[in-house]
Amino acid sequence: MNNIQANWLKIVGIIVLVILIAFVTVKFTSRSQNQKGSVYTGVVNSGTIRSCYSVYPPYLIKDPNTGKLSGIFYDIVNKASENMGLQVDWNAEISFGELVEALNSNRCDIVGSGIWPNSARGKSADFTVPVFYAPLHAYVRANDFRFDNNYRIANDSKYTISTIDGETAQIVAKNQFPNAKTVQLPQLTDVSQMLLNVADGKADMTFAEPAFANLYIKNNPGKIKSVSASKPVVAYGSTIILKKGEVELRSSLDTALTELLNNGYIDQLLDNYEKEYPSGILRVGAPYAIPAK
Repeated sequence: MNNIQANWLKIVGIIVLVILIAFVTVKFTSRSQNQKGSVYTGVVNSGTIRSCYSVYPPYLIKDPNTGKLSGIFYDIVNKASENMGLQVDWNAEISFGELVEALNSNRCDIVGSGIWPNSARGKSADFTVPVFYAPLHAYVRANDFRFDNNYRIANDSKYTISTIDGETAQIVAKNQFPNAKTVQLPQLTDVSQMLLNVADGKADMTFAEPAFANLYIKNNPGKIKSVSASKPVVAYGSTIILKKGEVELRSSLDTALTELLNNGYIDQLLDNYEKEYPSGILRVGAPYAIPAK
């Protein structure tokens, strides 16, 4: 074999080796990606959907003595999952400020305790169809008459709004009352503390859902009142939040939730909870019209 033939064999050998290395690398990368898979694949393979939650009655209620969970979304998520042939592992309590981080760090597959979509959250997470809409009203001290005719005058630096870091009241204050001062409570603070700040005179106003505020008023009569009863300050769809881009999981959950909306399960569930938690929940209308006879 002359030198030219030997050199050609070396070149061919190098080319073949490079091709083999590239092929193995691509296969290994592809296998790793497939093994990692989507959240949906993990849920289907395990038969379990892991749900983080934030305590917020009546959406998600936690017995302080036993730790037992209940609530509107607890029942909805369990029923939807049952219909999908899945179990639910309510595996971690988180604050509202930890929603996206909990999903991205794989602590859970969903946050199933009922979340209100907004623009900031929408950049980093996806949401299911809403199962109902939640009105937020403005609350002030019961003996404070400054806001009776127009609560929007609170958009002034001489007024203070009570909020919780990462919670919806903070977003409402920022977007609709940017000139007002705020008293910000840390994450994981019970929402009732916002109302207590108003009742104690530490803030002039806060925003809360009637279900929660009415429970506070029931336990603390004569302390606070709503000044937006005729029309809510804002209304949010109540949804399940999941990791951005998990289209398969979102589609499956949307189908399961829509079934519960259309077969009357959610209406009946809301009827039962509103006996104890009068809330003014705004229900999802039927996507069809019954022809007039």
